[in-house]
Amino acid sequence: MNIWRMLKAMITTRGLKVLLLGKEVMLPDCVSLGVVTAIRKELSQDMIWVVIDNQGQEKIIPVEEIAAVTNKVILFDDFLPSRLATSRD
Repeated sequence: MNIWRMLKAMITTRGLKVLLLGKEVMLPDCVSLGVVTAIRKELSQDMIWVVIDNQGQEKIIPVEEIAAVTNKVILFDDFLPSRLATSRD
């Protein structure tokens, strides 16, 4: 990965932390998935993930699944909760 892509990913991650941390994550039908507790980046794969905590259980989703951010984080209509990945840490 070149230095510019790595720098862009780091800046994007920092901005997402400011924007998303502490916000509730919702499906379009108003089902709550939990609260954003962390933003993780995988520079080798150029991926950024949102970590969601729901009653002590962490799940991760790619940021590409986010449809809108207001006072809550709304996911796309076609997002299925079964696509949540368990946190690797």
